[in-house]
Amino acid sequence: MIEAIQRRLAARSDEEREGGFTLIELMVVVMIIAILVGIAIPAFLGARKRAQDTAAKSNMRNALSSATAIFSDNQTYPATADVVGPPLVQGMVSLLTAEEPSLSFVANAVDSTTAKIISVETGPSVAAGTTNDMVVLASASKSGKCFFLRHVNTPGQANSGTYQASTTTNTACSADDAPDPLLAASWTAL
Repeated sequence: MIEAIQRRLAARSDEEREGGFTLIELMVVVMIIAILVGIAIPAFLGARKRAQDTAAKSNMRNALSSATAIFSDNQTYPATADVVGPPLVQGMVSLLTAEEPSLSFVANAVDSTTAKIISVETGPSVAAGTTNDMVVLASASKSGKCFFLRHVNTPGQANSGTYQASTTTNTACSADDAPDPLLAASWTAL
């Protein structure tokens, strides 16, 4: 008789074990999942912003390579906009568009609204009236940053070479919004 009771109790405890999870076990699993999600989401968002910023910077480097090729051909950066009149002289925006068709280029006062739209400005690096040896590019990242590249193609000058800068902005991102090209503290050498 005792053996029959023990068998019945053993069978009942086996049935209870197979019945499912307790509420506490389920709550522990939900809390572990919540903690993992809490760790993963900020890391994912940070990686996404870095990727958006990298896309904007990469597009500007491609544009700068095209601008440097145009400078090599002309020994100057042409004016930003086309010069109308007989004959038509293509400006930097038109030349860059022909050189790098995967990007869109706009004149200096027009905002870059995406990483694929590059705002362009050309001019002299030192004083008015000298050769256009400087180009400034601006590109907006979806992360809310505006990135700038400034390149001066005259060797031997204190500000020659390639420099970068960035600002956090949600509105304006054009080459006109770039820091003063002559203020070295605003720019970081590449």
